Amino acid sequence: MKFKVNSRELRDAIGKIIGVVPIRTTIPAIENLLLDATKKKLSISATDLEISMTTQLDIVDGVDGKVTVNAKEFFDIIRNLDESEIEVSLDENLKLSLKTKSGSYRFACTPAEEYPTLPTISEGAETSSIATDMLRSVIEKTIFAVSKDEHRRSMNGVLFLFSGRGAKIYSTDGHRLVRIEDKALVDKPLKKEANIQEKALSLAAKCFRGASVEVTIADEHIKLKAGETELVSRLIKEPHPDYEAVIPGDIDNNKIMSVSRGELLEKVRRVAILSDSVNHLVKFTIDKDNLTISTEDTDRGEMGEERLLVQWNGGEQMNIGFNSTYVTDAMNSIDAQKVKFAFSTSTRAATIKPILENGKAGAQEMLVLVMPLRLS
Repeated sequence: MKFKVNSRELRDAIGKIIGVVPIRTTIPAIENLLLDATKKKLSISATDLEISMTTQLDIVDGVDGKVTVNAKEFFDIIRNLDESEIEVSLDENLKLSLKTKSGSYRFACTPAEEYPTLPTISEGAETSSIATDMLRSVIEKTIFAVSKDEHRRSMNGVLFLFSGRGAKIYSTDGHRLVRIEDKALVDKPLKKEANIQEKALSLAAKCFRGASVEVTIADEHIKLKAGETELVSRLIKEPHPDYEAVIPGDIDNNKIMSVSRGELLEKVRRVAILSDSVNHLVKFTIDKDNLTISTEDTDRGEMGEERLLVQWNGGEQMNIGFNSTYVTDAMNSIDAQKVKFAFSTSTRAATIKPILENGKAGAQEMLVLVMPLRLS
């Protein structure tokens, strides 16, 4: 194998997929990148056995061949090079040489045959596409609520329920939940369910560029492709909860508080600095058209309090506690200038929805559910 390539283009290509490579693993093979030079194209692949990514770029003076090289070492050298043409070659002793105008490097490699087989999409898959900006927006609005608990596997991803061109999208960690209903998410109808791993979605949001992303869903895997880069991820197949069953209806949550999203976010952030480091408790006290956000640490004698004007139809005063992180995450995920909190009692879940400026429902509707904390 031998080829010449622009160092910046090689750096950018590896940068798209390097996030797949696990930081800690007991399997040496997946610490590597698979380099495959064929017909004036260099294909670079990475996998953690659950998620695989491949990207391609043009090369010149190429001699076909393939090999695997340590991902971290190779990328660390490439990204610290000045932009120039570099020459990469592989000798019969599986040593990969990299030559620049001013230096040279040699890497120990392993045969391509020892690299894990990359997954392929099975027959019966359905394909559509989604605008890249829309996909990134949906990911950013849902991924913060994904559970990090590996024992709750079904909650370790974002669930997409496609129906025609629309979809319902859910994420939860058991303490909060996000639901997005989009009536025109994809360009061609799909009738599939896909619980997509959080890591795969994070990588997609980071690396995909261009107008649209091609989406192919099979029984066990999903493939996302944009330009020369594609990602294939194993789907989470464990049964998921009935998310709709835990979302209270308007009849139950009929105490409404409307508030400026930006002002609430700013004040909760400040008060939360003095909140408990474990549960990050802040108390909302709603009385008439005033919201008081407060926290107190009696052991240290510290407290914080902020007030702001709201619209409130709940009548009597209400006190309810929240994890401040859950509130700020929700506010950061919503685009609207104002939001609507809907409450039932201080011990039952509250829901948060954006208030659209024209007062009409759009093509996409969002709801965030947050469980309260018990006030002492």
